[in-house]
Amino acid sequence: MQSNDLMLELLKMAVSLSTLALSSHVAIKNAIRVSESTGVSRSSIGFTLIAVSTSLPELAVAISSAISGTAAVSVGNVLGSNVANVFLIAGLGLFFASFTSKVEIYKFKPEELDFLYFGIFIASAVPLILVSLLPASRFVGGLLVALYAYYTFKIVFRKGIENPTTELQVKFVKHSRVAPFVVFTLLGVAGVVLSSHFLVESTVNVALSLSVPESLISATVVAVGTSLPELALDLQAFLKGEPGLAFGDMIGSNFTNTTLILGATLLLSPININIKAFYDLATFSILANIVLWYLMSRGKFGRMEGIYLLSSYILFLASIMGLLAFG
Repeated sequence: MQSNDLMLELLKMAVSLSTLALSSHVAIKNAIRVSESTGVSRSSIGFTLIAVSTSLPELAVAISSAISGTAAVSVGNVLGSNVANVFLIAGLGLFFASFTSKVEIYKFKPEELDFLYFGIFIASAVPLILVSLLPASRFVGGLLVALYAYYTFKIVFRKGIENPTTELQVKFVKHSRVAPFVVFTLLGVAGVVLSSHFLVESTVNVALSLSVPESLISATVVAVGTSLPELALDLQAFLKGEPGLAFGDMIGSNFTNTTLILGATLLLSPININIKAFYDLATFSILANIVLWYLMSRGKFGRMEGIYLLSSYILFLASIMGLLAFG
């Protein structure tokens, strides 16, 4: 790569990084406003609006890979993303937020814990069942997609606005105040997804121009890049002192990955997928969800918890690389 091309890629990287930061700020700021305007909890907004939006590119990749006969790639991405969402994203979020916020205790409301724990349970149970009991068939894929549709609908219309005063005010809030906030939230998420794509692309090009091995690029830049939208949004939420929004997005993303994306992959794949080949990834995915459940049950989120999670992610990477090298 010539020096002019390298400078262009570096400029592209800088612009993408700036756009990523700005877009994540816009998305989280307006998601908070949606929550405040409707009375719907932060975790509900994260579980549905944010998580679904950031998962749309992965859904497109899953559908494409399933139709083209490379569905195994999508399955590995789903399980790997579930691990990264907990160990890497929550770890970084808690670690950096500890420098800007002294608040380490966060109590979820009982109604929040109900659907968040269910999301964790599904994200843990589905991989366990598929690697030990049920074959990964189109029928199972259909069930997972149906479960996603049913439960998301149930959360969205669970209680509607939690703190309404009058029916007239509720209608006013729904139609005149919420719509712009939802639109700006979605625009912010779209900016995050697009800038993440261009950031990863430019980073890979720069790394290749500097003769960095492709295997190292795949294991670092590309692997982290798939979770970059969630990382940017949840880190912004943690820094703003909104762990409910961040955990809602993380659990919602894992739930969406395990039901909608995995289900669509199984449903559209022309052949049955051997999920047992992903036993190690599934084990780490289940372990990550158990750790997440433990953290939420304690309600204490600080720097040490962040360090523990990041250490777990390093252990995960070392284990996977060891299996690839010697397995």
